[in-house]
Amino acid sequence: MSLSYYCSGAANAPALVLLHGFLGSAGDWQPLLALLKDNYHLIAVDLPGHGSSQWVEQDAQGADYFCHRLEQTIQAIEQIEGISLKPFNLLGYSLGGRLAMAYTIAYPERVEKLLLEGAHPGLVSEQERSERYLSDLQWARRFREEPVAEVLLDWYKQPVFSDLDDSQIRSLIHERSKGSGLLLADALVSFSLSKQPNYRQALCQFRAGSALSPCVHYFYGENDHKFGQLGQHLLAEHVIHSVHPVAGCGHNVHREQPEAMARLLRTL
Repeated sequence: MSLSYYCSGAANAPALVLLHGFLGSAGDWQPLLALLKDNYHLIAVDLPGHGSSQWVEQDAQGADYFCHRLEQTIQAIEQIEGISLKPFNLLGYSLGGRLAMAYTIAYPERVEKLLLEGAHPGLVSEQERSERYLSDLQWARRFREEPVAEVLLDWYKQPVFSDLDDSQIRSLIHERSKGSGLLLADALVSFSLSKQPNYRQALCQFRAGSALSPCVHYFYGENDHKFGQLGQHLLAEHVIHSVHPVAGCGHNVHREQPEAMARLLRTL
């Protein structure tokens, strides 16, 4: 079953497919899309259980089945519009970035540039995996049992969101609390970082591969110290091709600094 998506921009321009983060939707990209509409054929996709994309039983299989659904969606767009999107650029934020890595590894011939915004390539130790799994289970239980807005009050107290002020948090909670707690819980567990393979080695092969291999670029907000440090390590380890800190923002670069993000994308 295809995922829900929204197309905009110049149909004959290079294609850019965008995958949002956990709790979000394709609409999260709107400020960035407005700045890129003259440069790209833009395709913003709703992740399973988010926006208008249905959650199907097989989605519980995690990233592998998501890759299948995204490929079905790309093929459906090609058929409807009578064009070939191959190869296209793929931008993913946070959870969307992790799923973008999985898709690129599964379908490397599809992707010209893999653009990662604050995305984790995978945990290394079993202890890290165990701790993350237990944490995700606890959050999932709360999403299932409590009003979404109440859970989000605590969700946005996590260190990765420490740069957000009260008004930004209130705005996010207002937007995100409309989602289904049951579906969010299913997505959180099924796409848990604890279940994700460590993609570093696979991405390294792109870094050292042929000229036809996807180029991997990493973006992070200067106030997002966790993912900034991670991005710099990935560059030093030759996992990615380039890293791009963005001033004046934290974890969500495209929301907080869409103009800067758009400039970087045009440059790349």
